[in-house]
Amino acid sequence: MAAVVAAEKIAERIAELIEDGRIGEAVELFLKQTLPNRLDILIWLDHEQRYLLLSRIPIEELKGIMAKLPEEIAYELLMIKGIDKIVRILHEMPSDDVADFLLKIPPRYRMKILSLLITPKRMEVESLLKYPPDSVGGVMTPQIPVFYKEKTVNEAIEEYMIKDSLGLYDKHRYVYIVDKGRKFIGWLDVKTFLTRPREKKLWEVAQKPPTVVNVKADREEAARLAIKYDLLEIPVVDDDYRLLGAVTIDDVLDVVISEFGEDLLKFGGFMDAVRESYIIAKPTRIALKRIPAIIYLYLMNSITGSIVAGFTSVIERAAILAAFLPMLSDNSGNIGSQASSIILRSLVMGEIGSTYRDVMRVLLKEFLITSIMLLFLAPIGASIAFAITYFSSMNPMYSLKVSLIIASALIVSCYVADMVGTLLPIILARLRVDPAVTSAPLITTIGDIVTASTYFLVAVSMLGYS
Repeated sequence: MAAVVAAEKIAERIAELIEDGRIGEAVELFLKQTLPNRLDILIWLDHEQRYLLLSRIPIEELKGIMAKLPEEIAYELLMIKGIDKIVRILHEMPSDDVADFLLKIPPRYRMKILSLLITPKRMEVESLLKYPPDSVGGVMTPQIPVFYKEKTVNEAIEEYMIKDSLGLYDKHRYVYIVDKGRKFIGWLDVKTFLTRPREKKLWEVAQKPPTVVNVKADREEAARLAIKYDLLEIPVVDDDYRLLGAVTIDDVLDVVISEFGEDLLKFGGFMDAVRESYIIAKPTRIALKRIPAIIYLYLMNSITGSIVAGFTSVIERAAILAAFLPMLSDNSGNIGSQASSIILRSLVMGEIGSTYRDVMRVLLKEFLITSIMLLFLAPIGASIAFAITYFSSMNPMYSLKVSLIIASALIVSCYVADMVGTLLPIILARLRVDPAVTSAPLITTIGDIVTASTYFLVAVSMLGYS
């Protein structure tokens, strides 16, 4: 948080310098900042200020953040610097970063830039672009040290030193050993690799990694495996176990942050996640992302309205019942959202699966959890209902009936809301749909429908109304 505040203050100062026409001083201050701060500053500035700043900054100074630029700023940079300068700097960047940058610019420019890259670089980048951005292939780096298993340690070290000095490797912590068909044999961390007996063959000293990840797998799988096995790097293989690259720790962290952000938006009710920075995203774009879910939930809420309308005569005869409906509805929504959040986290962390055994264990556990909560919640709800009704009617028997109605409706709605919040993420995971789309507003809406139905049916039964 402190770093963000610092970047914002610096951005404000840079904006002031630009407005005063002191562009040179603004550029000088920008170049003194760390790479993360530079990115935050560019996002914070408005379009006009950013244009003036970027037009004066050497493209070499932006190389370290180009892959992380939001789409709008990536396009601005392309328009300001021109294709030739962009191509020149892309040759100096890791291939996975190049692919990330190209995915953020319009396809017509992407194809033009690819055609201008030297053949080896273009082939590496194209091999990454053929995978979906959300797959392991979309985040892996192919620029890792790979050696044939029959080479001696000495031969491999000599080759490694030459290529590393030429900058042909991306950041790495392991060297990888393969056979002639590039099938993965094993790996060695760099320190061990440099200290092994020089006359040994690589297959003799290779170590088997704890796990590998398939290139077609979702990028979340790579992050999950890295956390599970405490790895800084994960080998990426195809269906035939051929080594294609590796997912490094910086990629893993990017994936975790990105997926967390997307899941948070989905759980908040977005049907399509907003991938670009909120600050620079156009209001119309965000509105169009938000409105489908809002319309859908509005239509769903109309069911609740229809249920309430169907019991108008009951409300007219016992108007006090209307006072407790919002409390009951909100409570069921909270119960369901809590359950869904816990189950979603457990699914993402791999703690539970969607098997029958796991489902039954989870349902039983949630039933017990809800029962324990109701030991506290039901008496509190009934007491509040009794007090409010009594002070408005001064009728103890009538107040007791209302409090029992509230307690009964509360118990039923809590159990149902908890089961819905528990089962929805598991069912979606079983159907291979992202369980994060189990949005909190949807669970709340389902809870409202169940609560309203239960509440008025119990009221009709206990008060003898029709």
